[in-house]
Amino acid sequence: MKKIKHIKDIEREKLRLRVQQLEQEKKLKESWTTLKEDLKPGNFLRSKIAEFTHEKSDDKGLVSGLVNAGAAYLSKRLTGYAGEKIDSTIQAGIDKASERLKTLLSRKRTKKPRTEDPKKH
Repeated sequence: MKKIKHIKDIEREKLRLRVQQLEQEKKLKESWTTLKEDLKPGNFLRSKIAEFTHEKSDDKGLVSGLVNAGAAYLSKRLTGYAGEKIDSTIQAGIDKASERLKTLLSRKRTKKPRTEDPKKH
């Protein structure tokens, strides 16, 4: 340790130590924040799953993945339901059109054929 001769040397050393202390506190705070984020249940689970499956960790997050899976399931169910509804609507339309054609054709058949007027000849 150096021998301190002037008060300015003491003040300079205090200032240097204070800057060093602030830098170390900042690093400690960053480390603590990172540790808290890593230990959140969703992040912890995602990292362990990635570690287990040897896949690269995704930035989307566990919640986002679950929402995507739920949306995919829901859309599959809704499209299946909508497909059934469309099929039944189309079938009902075809049935209705065929009934109309049948009634239209049956009316033409039941009509008596026209007889020609003898006066025209």
